[in-house]
Amino acid sequence: MASRQRGSAGVSLLLALPAAALVLMVGAAVCIAALFGGSAGCGAEASGSLSGVPRKLVPIYEQAAARYGLGAQGPSVLAAINYVETDFGTDMGPSSAGAEGWMQFLPESWASYGVDADGDGIADPADPWDAIFAAARLLKASGAPSDWHEAIFSYNHAEWYVEEVLQRARRYAGAGSVASCEALAPDEAVARMIAEASRLSALRPRTAYVWGGSHGESPTPANGPFDCSSAVSHLLQVGGFENPTMDTVGLSTWGEPGPGKWVTVLVKPYEPEAHTVIEFMSGVTPASERYWGTSGIVAPGHGPGWIPQSAFSASYLRRFEPRHPPGL
Repeated sequence: MASRQRGSAGVSLLLALPAAALVLMVGAAVCIAALFGGSAGCGAEASGSLSGVPRKLVPIYEQAAARYGLGAQGPSVLAAINYVETDFGTDMGPSSAGAEGWMQFLPESWASYGVDADGDGIADPADPWDAIFAAARLLKASGAPSDWHEAIFSYNHAEWYVEEVLQRARRYAGAGSVASCEALAPDEAVARMIAEASRLSALRPRTAYVWGGSHGESPTPANGPFDCSSAVSHLLQVGGFENPTMDTVGLSTWGEPGPGKWVTVLVKPYEPEAHTVIEFMSGVTPASERYWGTSGIVAPGHGPGWIPQSAFSASYLRRFEPRHPPGL
């Protein structure tokens, strides 16, 4: 296991989506390039403790992520770990635990994951190419990109560390701009669901609410029509769960009981107040984009979109039964 300078705590379902949706779902890769290159469109950070990613490191993150199959989020996560560990190589230790180099590897971890990425004949943790490629190799071996939480936790066994890396990576990936970039989530299925939720939320005119809309069609059409349960079913289908288009009664028994780590389906299955929405758990999306579904509170008579957290009181939420997709 690598040990840190600052934290040394040691299937897919292919839907017939319109072109705009496909662009959004691969937007993380485009967004990373735009942000790292300094161009507009993904909300580059310009102030505060986050000073931006050194442009000379960008090809290393991109090539390391590609080499080890870390997906669109890989460069952002590698950049975030690099910042948290050594402030992009400005404080390379050794740490009190003996970790050293660009990505703060312990000697035993380097023996397992170190690589000679630049081809100079030496695997050197003090070399940015070698260290960043080694970090990508460790993340891949630890579950990335299918489970970013577990992969980052393996890098440093601390929940605060996972959250800090994910939050910073979301900034690098421009998660604040839902119109142009896919949010960085700790799991590829969650990322697809967030991207599709944002796509449908941004449609103008908004997709109309239609009671019974798209029931009997599995998968649902890309743009509905939707009611509350077909909208939630649609998002789960985009996440790759191969579920049928369900009503609220069906959703009340689907998946696993209780809230999920990253995604929770909230269901009131019985009339006259049957309803369902999806909740993305804290840290995965901004607080303003925590709930998604159909709601007359946001737009009377309209279809699915992001619902402000303020729309739901604690007493109202207690009337829902929480369930979650398997593994999430």
